[in-house]
Amino acid sequence: MKRMYLWLKFLLLCASAVAGPASEADQIKADLVGQRMGGREKCWEFRSVAQIQTLAVQQKNETADSRVYVLDLQLKDANSSGKYAAQARVEYVRTGAAWKIKQVGLLSLKKLE
Repeated sequence: MKRMYLWLKFLLLCASAVAGPASEADQIKADLVGQRMGGREKCWEFRSVAQIQTLAVQQKNETADSRVYVLDLQLKDANSSGKYAAQARVEYVRTGAAWKIKQVGLLSLKKLE
């Protein structure tokens, strides 16, 4: 029984090593959930990863304490059938060993359909 437990544990460790860490785009998508960009005229609130149809990193600037991304996004509104094209500036800051979003700026947002 103990031997089977050790084999199972070994197989799970191997499987997680093969899967590897999440891609940069997937990590940014996850980090955006709960964030809001824009103001009174045009704004977007990220409620789920499913709203982000596509995410492409156009620019990335990094220093020891900050990362700034310019992203092209295709977004889908969960409450309607509308799709939107957006460009955003996402600023991360280092907090200890982790990175945390400091600000999400809306550069452009237009309805596609």
